[in-house]
Amino acid sequence: MVIAKRLDLIFEISQLTEGLMFKRFNLTRFDENLAFVWYDLMNDRSRNLALHAIARVLMGSALLIASPYAIGFFIDGLTNQSFDMLLIGGLLFLGIELCGAALSWWSQQVREYFFQSAVSYIPQAITRLYYRRPLSWLSGGTSEIDGSGVDSLREKVWNVMYSYVYQIIPGWGSISFGLIACTYANLWVGLIVMLYIIVERIIGNQENRYMQAEMRPVIDMFKRWERRMQAWWASADHIKSQGVETKITQYVHDDVQEAMRGDDAVWRVYFARRIVYQRLRSITVAASLYSLVGYLVFNERISLTVAVLAFFSFERIRSTLSDLNDQQRDVQSNLASIAKYRRVLVPAAPYLYNVGEPFNVRGDQKTITIAFDGVSHQVGEGEDSKCILRDVNLAIAAGEKVGIVGPSGAGKSQLLSLLVRAADPVEGKVLINGTDLRDWSLETLLRYYGVIMQKSEPFEDTVLGNLLFGVSHLDTDLLSVSELEQKAELALRKAGLDVGTFPSGIHTNIGYKGLKLSGGQQQRLQIAAAHMKLSMTEDSPRLIIADEPTASLDSLSELTVMQHLQDKLPHGTTMLMVAHRLSTVANMDRIVFVRPLETCDEHTPQVTAHASLSELYEAEALFREMADAQGFRP
Repeated sequence: MVIAKRLDLIFEISQLTEGLMFKRFNLTRFDENLAFVWYDLMNDRSRNLALHAIARVLMGSALLIASPYAIGFFIDGLTNQSFDMLLIGGLLFLGIELCGAALSWWSQQVREYFFQSAVSYIPQAITRLYYRRPLSWLSGGTSEIDGSGVDSLREKVWNVMYSYVYQIIPGWGSISFGLIACTYANLWVGLIVMLYIIVERIIGNQENRYMQAEMRPVIDMFKRWERRMQAWWASADHIKSQGVETKITQYVHDDVQEAMRGDDAVWRVYFARRIVYQRLRSITVAASLYSLVGYLVFNERISLTVAVLAFFSFERIRSTLSDLNDQQRDVQSNLASIAKYRRVLVPAAPYLYNVGEPFNVRGDQKTITIAFDGVSHQVGEGEDSKCILRDVNLAIAAGEKVGIVGPSGAGKSQLLSLLVRAADPVEGKVLINGTDLRDWSLETLLRYYGVIMQKSEPFEDTVLGNLLFGVSHLDTDLLSVSELEQKAELALRKAGLDVGTFPSGIHTNIGYKGLKLSGGQQQRLQIAAAHMKLSMTEDSPRLIIADEPTASLDSLSELTVMQHLQDKLPHGTTMLMVAHRLSTVANMDRIVFVRPLETCDEHTPQVTAHASLSELYEAEALFREMADAQGFRP
């Protein structure tokens, strides 16, 4: 109990010291990337547990340095045949070991709490920062990271946190305690060891910087090799059908050899030479230090106990410095990667997903009207930016079904992306029920959107899980399980899917990325999900946004799906549908034609609305070329 109370007291003091240090020390001045990890990706609990863990491992480092002192007493007692020295050394060593055992148990508890807290919070923090970005940033060419990159960030953050808390900071603690012990033995011994530490760190930093600079192109080669390998493996059917297996195998060989030559120059040649030089420096300093300590012992300037303390402390410093060089190199490599994520995740988001006026269902909002008021939009950034929509004026009434057609690259999908606020227009406004889209809370507005994307992979879940994925949590809580199942089966029928074809009905798991489904079934499942979302409440505004919803369907399936999308939607549902296949939008209420901007002069509107495909065919020569190419006659 007494030992435990003393340990608690020591810990409270160390905790107070650590807390004051981190409050007064601005980590951003030390390393912006490390500050990003500490402040943005860790919560208060994780930070407190990290400080607790650091305090405990520093205590452990002090005990490791103190152990040789007790052994020194024991050796001194054996040499001088002194029972008192033997007893003191034995009791001191036993006390240190017992304290170490208690501290190890204590540290493991905190270590596990820290691990659980950090591992559970890091993905939340990264996901929160990631989803604060606009949709255009997440999916566009300007994005520096994607989903796999986010997962990579999680691993790198944990590696950095673990290295600092359990390796680097304790390592410097051991070096500091060892230097104190050497200085306690003799001032000259302490000065020699301090000079050795300084020189090793300067040389180690220079070598690490050189290795990072040399390895960067090698790592890029390995990444490029991995990407190409993944692409080749994914395209095995194409490669084998072309009969180019031998050529691809040779490509693999050449890429591997190129990467290995760069790797060999760094690790086999430079790193091996570096190890030899480091050992030679260490041997030189050790020989000088041991000579000095031997001289001091023979001249009775220091005791054998203190000499043993100095020997053990210096050996501890030597091994720790060598480990620190490797750990610092790995940490700096991870921090360099984290810097890429910090640059794009830390800047303030242009808008927040759940901020704005709630889109509530009330008397004047039981339908959805849309208006594009002088909208201009561009894609890309800086020199790569390109204006794709210019001065678009378009009004869509509640319950209206509108087809959007035009040549590829004209901006049809961009028009739809503005409605989900993937990005904001550079000029003009997008109005929903007469209110600027930027004033609505997207979380409440998108609750009433059914979105069908041109390309969308299902999730590894059941059929029901995929249908409910896009449904707001505000709606799922309103219905019982049986009601949800009934709505799910109805939504599947509307999309042309037979529930009986699934082994376990709507509870059938469709596999990774929906591999158990055909391409057409995947597309129909996405259409069914839109039906499911719109059917959650009976008295709600509804909007369908569809980008090539029947692209993966045969003609017969297209007829079934379009019948439900056009004729059997809930009353008052507004719909916008982009299509290249003109038969898909033949029966829409209106047709919107989008011209490529480069074909428009200052007097020609880029976006025009027409009552039918026939009217558009008569009015637009460019559309006639498109229709004739498809053999379509309105």
